[in-house]
Amino acid sequence: MIAFHCFRSCGTRLHGPLAGIFFALVFFFLIPPSPAFSQSAEQAPPPLVQVALITQKAVNPPTEHVGRVEALQAVDVPARVTGYLEQVKFQEGSRVNTGDLLYIIEQAPYQAQVNADAAKAAEAQAALRKARQYRERLASVRSGGVSKTDQETALASEQEAKAKVDQALAALEVSKLNLGYTTIQSPITGRIGASAITQGNLVGPDSGRLARIVQLDPIRVVFAISEVDRVSAMLDIKSHPQKVSRANFVPRLRLSNGTLYEHAGRIEFIDNEVDRATGTVAIRAIFDNPDDILMPGEFVTVAISLAAPKEMIVVPQSAVLEDQKGQYVFVVGADNRAQRRDIVTTSTIETEWGVSDGLMVGETVIVSGVQKVRSGQVVNPQPARTD
Repeated sequence: MIAFHCFRSCGTRLHGPLAGIFFALVFFFLIPPSPAFSQSAEQAPPPLVQVALITQKAVNPPTEHVGRVEALQAVDVPARVTGYLEQVKFQEGSRVNTGDLLYIIEQAPYQAQVNADAAKAAEAQAALRKARQYRERLASVRSGGVSKTDQETALASEQEAKAKVDQALAALEVSKLNLGYTTIQSPITGRIGASAITQGNLVGPDSGRLARIVQLDPIRVVFAISEVDRVSAMLDIKSHPQKVSRANFVPRLRLSNGTLYEHAGRIEFIDNEVDRATGTVAIRAIFDNPDDILMPGEFVTVAISLAAPKEMIVVPQSAVLEDQKGQYVFVVGADNRAQRRDIVTTSTIETEWGVSDGLMVGETVIVSGVQKVRSGQVVNPQPARTD
């Protein structure tokens, strides 16, 4: 009736193509959808999700501290002799090994000095042989044939000649050292930075560093714990010696982008006093760094467990979502219906969250596919892969 009335009231103004469009729209809105279409929309298959069982295990809840990355060794490469820089033998920013050739300073003047000192040493040795032979001839003369004064003079001449030999050999050694200093080699294995001076420039001991090399693998991280945490850890060791010791204090790193660093560290040093200004104790840890992911000077988060292991409910981090209300998970019930569950987490334990409230051991949570799920929706749960 509405369509008919509208047609009567509007019919005088609709002609040609407009009338056809009008009738098409009327029939589209008035004809009900087919039962098959409605049933297919209602019978869409439940979304496929991966689920995991909530477990409880003994964990060491870690505390987090700000750490600074440092190189175990860092060396400034100097010029030890003066001369023009003839060659730069490394690529800036590359890895170098102990003994690799880095620079060559002009060698001709130093080679000439070696040759001159070698000649002086040979001359001194010849004079020593002559003085020794003369003294030996005098000693072979029959007793009374040579005065004691002549013998003493011959002995003194030999000793003087020997001293000149020692002096000449020392000068030769110095000149050889200076010649050796014209080739500059890497003192450590590490990554070399930019060259401060280019080929052709005059360099010398006053030129400052030519380049800097830092060792990157292994690498050190320096951080500090509060005196309260230190005392608690020491008392925990005393109270639970069978559960915890200094060897259990394994530091882990979280990088600046939030990624967990794959290599665990080991404690290298714990300071022997508390810093009065900060109330903290300095700690150094060593980490393997084969891929140069850690760089000296950057800041990281150090997570370290300072307490005895405690039983705690844990949930995979991939299952935990967060909105304005806080953190939550989707729990799948016996009817395969997903329900939102608000939880309270404590800290991260590798790839899991410790949970202090909101979950029970044996419950099932969605760990993959949560983006497709609404609270109260039926899902198709499949066990999550454990590899």
